[in-house]
Amino acid sequence: MVTVTDDQLERAAKRLREHPLDHGRWLELAALHHLKGNADDAETVFATLGEGARIGGQVALAVACGRHLAELGSLRGAELIDQVIETFATGGPHFAFSTPPAPEDPPELPVPTGTALEQARATVAKLGAWLTGRQLAKVPPAPLLSALTKPGARALVGVMTARAFPAGSVIIEIGEPATALYWLAHGTVGVAREGAELGELHSGAFFGEIALVGGTKRTARVTAREDVWVLEIPARAVETAAQKHPKLAEVLAHHARARLLANLTRTSELFRALGDDDRDALLAKFSTELVAPGTTFIKEGTLNEHLWVVVSGKCQVQSAGSSIAELGPGAAVGEISLVSGQQAVANVVALEPAVLLRLSRKDFDAVAKKHPKLLAEVEKLVVARETANRALFQDASDLIV
Repeated sequence: MVTVTDDQLERAAKRLREHPLDHGRWLELAALHHLKGNADDAETVFATLGEGARIGGQVALAVACGRHLAELGSLRGAELIDQVIETFATGGPHFAFSTPPAPEDPPELPVPTGTALEQARATVAKLGAWLTGRQLAKVPPAPLLSALTKPGARALVGVMTARAFPAGSVIIEIGEPATALYWLAHGTVGVAREGAELGELHSGAFFGEIALVGGTKRTARVTAREDVWVLEIPARAVETAAQKHPKLAEVLAHHARARLLANLTRTSELFRALGDDDRDALLAKFSTELVAPGTTFIKEGTLNEHLWVVVSGKCQVQSAGSSIAELGPGAAVGEISLVSGQQAVANVVALEPAVLLRLSRKDFDAVAKKHPKLLAEVEKLVVARETANRALFQDASDLIV
């Protein structure tokens, strides 16, 4: 059992006075109260932070505080969740999420006197009045909740679980089944694949939607950069909500595509050679395809009319019944037959549920004329692929005795 001293409580209150907008300081003080057995004080801090987060548009944090209070058996949890739903469950798609304006400067507080507990209570009372008394001219839309009606939002929030992960924890691992969607209430997580850093996500972001929407396994590793607090939403609950509320499905699909494209530009050689404007123009021409395992999307001996890019999942290049290569996220395929105009020399088959980008020959020709760097990059891929194929067949001929 962890023992919390008065000195720790007093220092936590001091840090909160110095950084009243740092949600981590509020959570630290709430946790110390809880560990010290000050149940009412812990509830007050969580409720105050949750209401302040609701007013400030930090919806995931507000929901996490509400769910945590409900799990503690506090009536304040249900009250906070009801307020969040009344504020943000508007039933619209809301693809763009605006940032609320910065709050007014916090009041200057005199150094409190008395015991550590009295100092902590005085700090929460004064800063809480400021945090929950702010007024925002416009409430920003919230990820997930703003796409739902109030009954739908209440049902989805009801199955969310607030979970804490210490710094360095792996929240999602590559190849795992997609069992949940995550909404980041507090902290920062890093996203990586095969040693390549894809970026960071901060408080308010949700992640894990790519595998849910695409029906694939996890395509990246998500690691806590610091101590984080997340809302875990079971996949079945998300699927049920999306079926009943198509706008939620639209939001998830929109963000999944945006994140897939962002990841692709960081990992694919095809796109890294282009500038931001050229890359955006090219990506806009691609259509997204969800491919089931066993699907042959390029057939040997037929004309291939598309350039394909693997976004998630694995595909296999096959010729004469043998595997030539496996392709993972970021790989381009079909470029040889597209550039040469000749029939495809191999089958390309999805080994698992895969998300692919597809660019037609017509669009490829139009974009290549406008963006010569793309054509040059594709020609390099063609040369590299043909060289690899010749080496493979040469190796095979050495086996004939």
